[in-house]
Amino acid sequence: MLEISKSTLFDPIKSLKGIGPKTLQLFEKLCGTKIIDLLLTIPRGLKKREYIKEITDKYLKKEIAIEIIIEKHLPQFNPKMPYKILCKNNNNEIEIIFFRGYVKYLKKILPVGEKRIVCGKLGKIENKYQIIHPENISPIEELSYLHGSLSLYSLTKGLTMSFYRKSINQALGKIIDIPEWIKEDILKRNNWLSWRKTIELLHKPKNLDDKKILELRERLAFDEALSHYIKLLITKEQLKKNICHKIEVDKEIKKKILSKIFFSLTNSQLKVIKEIEDDLNKENPMLRLLQGDVGSGKTIVALLTLANVFKKNIQAALMVPTEILAIQHYNYFSDLFKDTKVNIVLLTSKINSKEKESVQKKIENGKAQIIIGTHAIFQKNINFKDLGYVIIDEQHRFGVHQKFQLSAKGCNPHILVMTATPIPRTLALTMYGNMNISKITEMPSNRKKIETITTSSNKVSKIIKGLDNIIDKKLNAFWVCPLIDESEKLDLTAATNRFEKLKKIFGNNVGIIHGKMDIEEKKEIIDKFKSKEILILVSTTIIEVGIDVPDATVMIIEESNRFGLSQLHQLRGRIGRSDRKSTCVLIYKEKNLNEYSKKRINTIKNTNDGFKIAEEDLKLRGFGEILGTRQSGYQLFKILDPLTDIRIMEDALNEAKSIFKNRNSIKKTDKEIINLFLKIYNQSSSLKYISIA
Repeated sequence: MLEISKSTLFDPIKSLKGIGPKTLQLFEKLCGTKIIDLLLTIPRGLKKREYIKEITDKYLKKEIAIEIIIEKHLPQFNPKMPYKILCKNNNNEIEIIFFRGYVKYLKKILPVGEKRIVCGKLGKIENKYQIIHPENISPIEELSYLHGSLSLYSLTKGLTMSFYRKSINQALGKIIDIPEWIKEDILKRNNWLSWRKTIELLHKPKNLDDKKILELRERLAFDEALSHYIKLLITKEQLKKNICHKIEVDKEIKKKILSKIFFSLTNSQLKVIKEIEDDLNKENPMLRLLQGDVGSGKTIVALLTLANVFKKNIQAALMVPTEILAIQHYNYFSDLFKDTKVNIVLLTSKINSKEKESVQKKIENGKAQIIIGTHAIFQKNINFKDLGYVIIDEQHRFGVHQKFQLSAKGCNPHILVMTATPIPRTLALTMYGNMNISKITEMPSNRKKIETITTSSNKVSKIIKGLDNIIDKKLNAFWVCPLIDESEKLDLTAATNRFEKLKKIFGNNVGIIHGKMDIEEKKEIIDKFKSKEILILVSTTIIEVGIDVPDATVMIIEESNRFGLSQLHQLRGRIGRSDRKSTCVLIYKEKNLNEYSKKRINTIKNTNDGFKIAEEDLKLRGFGEILGTRQSGYQLFKILDPLTDIRIMEDALNEAKSIFKNRNSIKKTDKEIINLFLKIYNQSSSLKYISIA
């Protein structure tokens, strides 16, 4: 087994013949850094190519591989004319044609008098056989992997299909027999082959049908899911071993806060608070995901549970994705805590250096008990005295590493991650199999359903006229635009432009807020909007998560076809926070409306249910976009697709639980096999924790 763990499968891709520094960068971009990463790259499709010994008309317009002898490179008198190479296949003449050919290179790869295998589509003009821009030109000895059913791969500029296949073929030479880690009954039930045979056939499918190809991919998807869930279970087990602060409920502070809010908590909120408080009162750190639709009241849940740290004299941190949201929470929390001795500080990257220095000192000496801020909280120079509780709001906006960086600043702190982007069951199962999950399923009783209407951009003047009613009733309205400034490249309405136009009509009743403003400007605008000095607020998507104004009853989203489903739902959630009727207006330009954007707009129009919207968003965009994994540079899976592999995920989770449950009775050799597969599927970071190793 020791020999297997030292297998060349884990050697760098650069060890393969023909891969230099530039090519290596391209491979790393596509698949990863190791040979095993290359082998676990699933082909995107198949191509049938037939090897023929002699050219005849029956092969015209078909993909072929033929053996040729290069006879002559024909002179190219005009650079615009095609470059021709005269060859022979047995007694038949054939021309190899390039319309864009580098002569020196072509003479090098097709030297006169030598034999080559040429692959491409056979054509015929004026009784002359020809192949235009052959897909592959290779030495005779490479024939074996140039015909039959050929795997097709996703490429990047600078890599050809033939070179990629050649590299795969080299990598396959490194593969070894590995004892199975999947039980025999699971393999038989699914008609799966051994791991080695699966890899080989995926890349060299021969004459396999689509059903068999699907089975091959499913086998590897199961492996990947199994390794993922084992890691999650390991992480959860490790957390259980950690000792943390037991945080008891501070009934006195809780009572003071509840007396200040103007609404009653829903049964769902009370249930979730109880779940979190029970976790906080354990000696093992909490790891919990809180889901709740936009406006369901997660903020008050966070606040009430944060209040408990005061009694224990430890620190708690609330990390949010935007400065506006940090300001909003800071103002709200400060108001509700003002009759207590709880010290709250605000930390963002844009506060002035003098204020930042003061805040840092308070965090270091423990005077700051609740720290609210953006990603600035986990910067290296921020040191906590005793961080015992971490809340991460709008978790999908942060990369995995950012979350760990913050939690690492404490000694086994309790962790609560919250999201107003409801995560479908499949994603929750995938990403948070090691977390306890809480859901707020009720909306506050005073909330009315938001009416959503769609309209063309040529009716903007009518919408503007309707804002007179907002002004008369002293209510608030949002007008959201995609950009801050005009863009010639993209035909989008800029926020600054819209602001100027509305200001001419409504004067000082109109304000603007965007990301380029400094923190003091943002604070001032938010305060004016809340106090009704400003009634119409023009904004970019900076308000997607943040501004909570109960009297905001209108949300106008310009160029709505440019926004994602979850984003539209989040924006709409900024209104309808009182018992007043609220309206969301989605404006679109007819010329920019395609089928994809029509689906998004109609979904938002027809439902207010965040979970249904999330499911639809998942179908439209894929799970990487929803979770923010692409933006954060974090690719969760190479093979597994949570959209289509639900059954595989569930089976893998059950098997992972079985392995983990019986870990103490597993033989040493079987433990080594499990660890090897964890390494293969890039879960080796768990090996230092795994108790079955």
